[in-house]
Amino acid sequence: MMKLQVTLDGQHLALENGRFPDGAVWMRLLSQPVLRPEILNLRATAMQNMDDLMLVAQVLDAVRQQCLPRYSVLELPWLPYARQDRNMQPGDSFALKVFARFLNQLDFDRVVVLDPHSDVAAGVVERMVTIPQHRCVIHSPSLMEELQQGMMLVAPDAGALKKIYAVAQQTEVRDLAILGKHRDLASGALSGFELLKGDVSGRDVLIADDLCDAGGTFIGSAAVLREAGARSVSLYVTHGLFSKGVEHLLTQGIDRIWTTTSLGLQEHHQVEQIAVETIYQCEGVRDAN
Repeated sequence: MMKLQVTLDGQHLALENGRFPDGAVWMRLLSQPVLRPEILNLRATAMQNMDDLMLVAQVLDAVRQQCLPRYSVLELPWLPYARQDRNMQPGDSFALKVFARFLNQLDFDRVVVLDPHSDVAAGVVERMVTIPQHRCVIHSPSLMEELQQGMMLVAPDAGALKKIYAVAQQTEVRDLAILGKHRDLASGALSGFELLKGDVSGRDVLIADDLCDAGGTFIGSAAVLREAGARSVSLYVTHGLFSKGVEHLLTQGIDRIWTTTSLGLQEHHQVEQIAVETIYQCEGVRDAN
């Protein structure tokens, strides 16, 4: 469920929302806004569908009817439809671009996203600012300690290499491993997991990626890494959807998980979470330029 927080010049505004009998969502502003605000800030955590975007649009409209902020920021930790960043096969939709058209009509001065799936997002979402993966990772003291003590970074596929190199540079990790796999675009089925580069024998390793959905990539990767002699296999994902639950991963080769709260809380003693509030505050993206 989406969590929406709204502030005007740092003052939190009270909201109320619900759903009409016909299924349409509604949002109401309960607080009286300041008369001449400088900065309107909305944080929409765990936005996942068009109803959630409609709620953001309604509260934005409600504020603008009562006052006109000089600068408006949308903090959108998880960007919906980010994985559908191109036409995958004949007959499907470039869904991210469709979503971006609606979002762009809200005319935010800045849209701040954590670790989007690909660079395509910045091409379709207007005035988007990215907080990249390596700037999210550093806000977990426990994970930073593990990396500084010798944990090895692993890219789950070639597509993750650019982000892995940035994480390695940020954390001063020198040893990297690279995995490969094959995904059937029509069915989504995974096969052909293999270790392409890196000696993981006797090492504690960390697979790092932007998103975990069902977790098939990481379960298959963990099996290959353990066969190659890895002592432990942990996982960092910026966005933890975990559609089959974290136990699905933790009972099939993953020892520990680090993730942000971009898609809500994941309570488990083997899961450590980085609060999106901490990331936004520390990365200094709340203030207008």
